[in-house]
Amino acid sequence: MASFIVAVGAFLLLHNRASASIVEISVREHGICKQFSLPIFATAPTAIYNIPQVGNDIEAAAWAIYDATRTTPHDTSNIIKNTTTSGTFNIHVQLCLPTNGKHDQTLQIATHGVHYDGRYWDSAYHPEEHSYVEASLAAGYSILTYDRLGVGQSDILDAYTVVQAPVELEILRQLTLMARNGTLYNIAANLGPSDGASPAVQKPEKVVHVGHSFGSFLTSAFIANYGSLTDGAIITGYLLTEHLASAGSTSWAVEYPSSLAFDRPSGYVVCGKVGIQNIFFGGNTSTAYTPALLEYGNSIKQPAPVGEFASAFSLLGNYGPSFTGPVQYFLPEFDFYVCRGDCTGLANITQLAATYPNASAIEVAIQPNTGHALPLHNNATAGFAVNFDFLARHGF
Repeated sequence: MASFIVAVGAFLLLHNRASASIVEISVREHGICKQFSLPIFATAPTAIYNIPQVGNDIEAAAWAIYDATRTTPHDTSNIIKNTTTSGTFNIHVQLCLPTNGKHDQTLQIATHGVHYDGRYWDSAYHPEEHSYVEASLAAGYSILTYDRLGVGQSDILDAYTVVQAPVELEILRQLTLMARNGTLYNIAANLGPSDGASPAVQKPEKVVHVGHSFGSFLTSAFIANYGSLTDGAIITGYLLTEHLASAGSTSWAVEYPSSLAFDRPSGYVVCGKVGIQNIFFGGNTSTAYTPALLEYGNSIKQPAPVGEFASAFSLLGNYGPSFTGPVQYFLPEFDFYVCRGDCTGLANITQLAATYPNASAIEVAIQPNTGHALPLHNNATAGFAVNFDFLARHGF
């Protein structure tokens, strides 16, 4: 996928805090990507929730049963005490710029979901067929991916009281502000050598927010609350209906991370391989995906913090009159997590229009013979083409 990777040291000075950042620069067939750690200051309302402690496999399974119990509240009634979280968080980002400048004035900001990190968008397994990043560069689009707080190479913090939905929403806002005002591009331009391969770096004219699963929770809430900061959105693997998450967290077959060689503090859970198949791939093993794709999907999984699940309700159904751009809902046909295995006919355009009453366009597309992890299925490239067609038709 990359012709070379360079590791260098650099220093960032943001919000009066100096922080060393290790940079990886990869030259791709259609562009160049730079990975680095970005300190982001964020303040957001948080809470202490009435949720069980998780410190071993038995407690992880007990948490899943608690979370899936029909009488367990997933709203403000589960709050013991309201708090505020404020700090500087190191977020691992990857900014990729195309050498084909056809659409390089548009930046996609892609937010991954639960149980994965930013690699969800950039498959190392047959990237020409399964990497949304590679496909974006080939189509001429810039793209920013990142590891959400508590995941991957970003800061791993308290799973109960810090890594919560409002904090992550504010981090997404700060990332967007840095992209729009050119700060992010300037930092990337000054980090490390590019061997002369880097395209001209400049701030984007338009920003499109792309999400998957919990990342779509965040993206849908972002465009609702900060409509002036986005020009459009692609919402994948998410639709707010009574079927969303109805399979329950027990279907994830969670374990305590240390059981699978992850170094995480109390309060994190990780899917077993069966859980990865249940949620992200489903049952169509003969035609939808290969055993190798399932193995790869399992190999890049990440632990998730329980506070994220407790606070997720704050992102759902946010009213967004300030959003005036186009939005595409891109649904896998056989999404078990979102649609209980069949998304056909579930999207209600009238209801979506009531959520975003001033959107310039609301579209729904179904990706056939595909489960929740869209890029890790046999027909991923056909899905990428649908996304890029949406962008092109709306002037991106």
